[in-house]
Amino acid sequence: MKKIAIIGVMFATFSVTGCAINLPFNNRLNYSSISQLSTLPKLNDKIVIKWNPETFPKRIDIQGADGFVGGGTRTRVPTGIALSNRIEEAIAQYVTISSDGKPLMITVENARSGFEYSAGIFNITPAVDVANVTLTATFNYEGKSWSNTYTSKLKDPKIGGSSQTGLLESAWDDIAIQVAKDVSKHLN
Repeated sequence: MKKIAIIGVMFATFSVTGCAINLPFNNRLNYSSISQLSTLPKLNDKIVIKWNPETFPKRIDIQGADGFVGGGTRTRVPTGIALSNRIEEAIAQYVTISSDGKPLMITVENARSGFEYSAGIFNITPAVDVANVTLTATFNYEGKSWSNTYTSKLKDPKIGGSSQTGLLESAWDDIAIQVAKDVSKHLN
């Protein structure tokens, strides 16, 4: 009976604990992304960005790598934080963002940051090899409404990946640039 109790406790302990990977994500646009946005015409308007759901800018997903079953690749992916910060920074390159501006409502219908990573005998540090980010959102500004799906699929040509998080961050930058260019067309 004692053996069964010990085995039961060990089974419960191992089944509820898991291996989690915490990667050092950067939540700002990189310089090359900002320079791409410098070609957009500057606007004199002031806007305030409102998110729906309100919690999206604080959203952190706990998920595993794409195509992998099990808890070994579970990590905290700041999808909401990364996308909202980058989108706001990208839009701020051509229009003033201010609390007394006209509201731009962004309703996030779907946001997903998929990734694959490698770690093994020869490369001990896990690195993201493939990034697949999708954002589906509806925008509302001064009575005009439009929806779009933005996607970014990147693959690192180097076996083992060149950065722990760089590829996923580049995909988030790409989405932010797509959103900023799309919003720019509708604000004019």
